[in-house]
Amino acid sequence: MKQPSWLVFAGILAVSMQGADAGESRSFFLIGNSLTQDTVPSKLDGDVQWHVDCGKSLPFIYENPQNPCVKNSTLWPEALKSKAYDFISVQVHYGSSLEEDVAVISEFVRMQPKAVFVIHSGWARAKTRAEEYGLKSSAGKMQHSPAYLEGVVARLRDLHPGRLFRQTRAQDLLARIAEDIDAQKSPFSRIEDLYRDDIHLNVVTGRYLMHNAMRHAMGQPRSAAGFEAIPSPVKTYLDKVLDDLPPPES
Repeated sequence: MKQPSWLVFAGILAVSMQGADAGESRSFFLIGNSLTQDTVPSKLDGDVQWHVDCGKSLPFIYENPQNPCVKNSTLWPEALKSKAYDFISVQVHYGSSLEEDVAVISEFVRMQPKAVFVIHSGWARAKTRAEEYGLKSSAGKMQHSPAYLEGVVARLRDLHPGRLFRQTRAQDLLARIAEDIDAQKSPFSRIEDLYRDDIHLNVVTGRYLMHNAMRHAMGQPRSAAGFEAIPSPVKTYLDKVLDDLPPPES
């Protein structure tokens, strides 16, 4: 017997609401510095906490968790010991080596055996962005290059087979925009237009881009909530840049 249309609609609505509830019930924890803060963790969907300490490397945050600069942080030892998260973002930064970053992330992986880990690249200072991005080796201290990030992820996958590691690919997005600027295919006239100082991104266009890069890596739909001031042509362009992100690693 064919079901009445209202019953079919009710079933679709129920499935949709169940999916929304499942998404909203997922938990997320972000560890990093102000380049993690520039992804605007508070606007992510679901149950979200963070530990953000300004200008610090991942090993420093691991060894000195007591007093992060962002005062509404949940200290990572308290968070990771008391709760099983679905997704954890960790940010690499200047001052550490690949071996040091992998060692710290591995400790977090062991503490959270079921979490998907998102490696947040952050990004370089505007003046050194192109030079760092072009580096071909992961040796030495951390630089914002694909070689370094791919090296970190490859080592983690070797050490923790079966675990999921994703990337925000934030530095790749800025590289793509820089290429478009050179080709006069961007609404920006220079890459510095996305920055508010030498390294942090501006609070509308830059943060919109990086917030949605984080959402993409964490399996969340794109959102403009809180970024309503972004000009429509700029949003359209940034959405096209985000569309080119590869699917999150499964």
